[in-house]
Amino acid sequence: MAGALSLNPPYYEALKRLTLELAGVNLGSDHAFLVETRLSALARKEGFQSLDALVDELFGTGESRLAVQVVSTLLERDSHFNKDPKSFTLFTDKILPDLYAVRGGGQVRLLSFGCAAGQEAYGMAMAFERVKDQFPGLSLEIIGVDYPSAALDRAKAGRYTHFEVQRGLPARDLIRFFDPSPEPSSSDWIVKDSLKAMVQFKDVHLLSSLGSLPKFHGVLFRGALPHYSGPAKLRVLRGLSSLVLPYGYLLLGSHETLKQINFGFDSVDEASCLYRKREEIAEDLDPLDDPAAKKSNGRTTFTKTKKKKSG
Repeated sequence: MAGALSLNPPYYEALKRLTLELAGVNLGSDHAFLVETRLSALARKEGFQSLDALVDELFGTGESRLAVQVVSTLLERDSHFNKDPKSFTLFTDKILPDLYAVRGGGQVRLLSFGCAAGQEAYGMAMAFERVKDQFPGLSLEIIGVDYPSAALDRAKAGRYTHFEVQRGLPARDLIRFFDPSPEPSSSDWIVKDSLKAMVQFKDVHLLSSLGSLPKFHGVLFRGALPHYSGPAKLRVLRGLSSLVLPYGYLLLGSHETLKQINFGFDSVDEASCLYRKREEIAEDLDPLDDPAAKKSNGRTTFTKTKKKKSG
């Protein structure tokens, strides 16, 4: 397979550096064939005569739009519905009941960070629909964010191939939450409008400032943490901690932990992959914060108080 590669080794090393710089992810040394396959498809889509022409343009001009396209293409994750089922069980059996006990209704907002083609976001929406009768008066809003890519475009369209819906999606959910494509020649399935109304997707540079996003009661960051470099992990976790409301949740993949890098999150006993945000001092709270977050328990807090001026 290595003998079929045409991309020059220096270019491959340059692509690894670019991906690390823009996304904080190490490509590794054993993905050359995947890199060439994906970039060849991107070259055809963008009208380049060859992969070499695309790479020459990328490193010859330094054009930022093409750089983002290349990196997002290289990092597109192969996701499917109901991946890592433990996460969905924690959402319906732990996170929702706890939030409902505090709020008693209203809207719960979730962030799907690194949402890829949207299966995670729509999957959580389907999980909520199955149990929402247990939580009268509670509604759910999900925002999925990722680098601009063909995968994110598919998420926004809510359109999946027959192969994709067969991967982890029970037949009952397919019938309940999807419509077959109206095009006679297509076997695609399209998310129903009732489910789409709960989910929106945004183009976001995952290592940039996340200040444009609202606050969330829960963040889904599953299966991606091990791929980030050390500095990128710190940057991402610091950004996510600023988005989670006090007593809100951070849900990692079932085999992932924050270890000593917690940024204001405490592990939930029932699962090492589930973390809860510590409370903040009342004077620093956002008006959108839950009332329960204003009850001080005397613990050391994540948000520092402002020092009073002497005299």
